[in-house]
Amino acid sequence: MDARTPLSFVCRLDALSPAERVRHAELTARLVDSARRIDGLENGWALSFDGGPEAGWLIEWMARERRCCPFLDFDIDLGEPGEPAVVRLTGAPGVRDFLAAELGLEPAAR
Repeated sequence: MDARTPLSFVCRLDALSPAERVRHAELTARLVDSARRIDGLENGWALSFDGGPEAGWLIEWMARERRCCPFLDFDIDLGEPGEPAVVRLTGAPGVRDFLAAELGLEPAAR
């Protein structure tokens, strides 16, 4: 593949059961709605959240998202107590635009 060949990002909808898809949609909405800050990265996005014991839902979301979107790279930094948790969603060229379209992401402090 050369630099002019567009990459395809295909989500595996069959990776989640119907009940898992419902829960995943709830978590995805929470991901976008509760982000304190959204920062664009060269190859993806960084989303900041209130951390602490409430951050467990982020790990649940990442575990499900990883099954249906294996082309994404995930990183989570739960930070020190009182610090925000940061989730980084990255990947190959084009992932940033793909995620922006799929999740409605745009850089913004909230």
